[in-house]
Amino acid sequence: MREMASPRNSLLQSLPARQLEQIAPLMEPVMLAPRRTLQHANVPIKHVYFIEAGLVSVLASTDTRNAVEVWLVGRGGVVGSAAVLGLSSTPLRHLVQVGGSALRIGVDDLRQAMADQPQLRALLLDDLHTTLLRSSQSTACSLSHSFRQRLARWLLTAQDRSDRDEFRITQELLARILGVRRATVSETIKSLEGRGILARMRGLIKIRDRDRLQEISCRCYRSLRVEEKSDPSRFRPARLPFLGLPFLLLALD
Repeated sequence: MREMASPRNSLLQSLPARQLEQIAPLMEPVMLAPRRTLQHANVPIKHVYFIEAGLVSVLASTDTRNAVEVWLVGRGGVVGSAAVLGLSSTPLRHLVQVGGSALRIGVDDLRQAMADQPQLRALLLDDLHTTLLRSSQSTACSLSHSFRQRLARWLLTAQDRSDRDEFRITQELLARILGVRRATVSETIKSLEGRGILARMRGLIKIRDRDRLQEISCRCYRSLRVEEKSDPSRFRPARLPFLGLPFLLLALD
């Protein structure tokens, strides 16, 4: 890729123009088709993806057949973060839920760029910190709040990460990634539709009233929104050495 005048990934947008120009030739645009696996579990990581549009689920296996979502990556996020910590693979699968696009860079190229650009390294580690908080809060939410609250949080998060009001996702898929029965999803969406908060069609869910959906969602959503809007400058390059931290692996995007 020779030019990157205006990247849509918010992390890349935070880089100074000169540093962005330096890594632009190392990146290539790719389309993200729904149901595409960007990173398989326990397979060597070859590329890191800076998401520009669409949504990617980070899935943890619960048994040999099933997996649940541990977090959702959108246009501000990165897929392949384990490579940032010097790790070669991750036990998590990264699956495109809503189609879009990304900028892709090879792992070796990214690591060299991180060595040359302390600010890029700091931004990526800041993103990892935010991801750890997301994963921790998501776990607490699953254990403490009703499915109605969790679904509201998921939909609001999906809207934030994609800038879309509607999502092509089936109720069966929602049930799988949120770890509940399909009937539970159907009943909850039907209830919210009856109140004018959501609209549904075959394979499509649309948010009609964001304010009321926020009222239903749990405090977890609001807490994460506050954290994600906080000043990333609290992470200074000089204080963030490039370390491999295996204990963070299960929280990676």
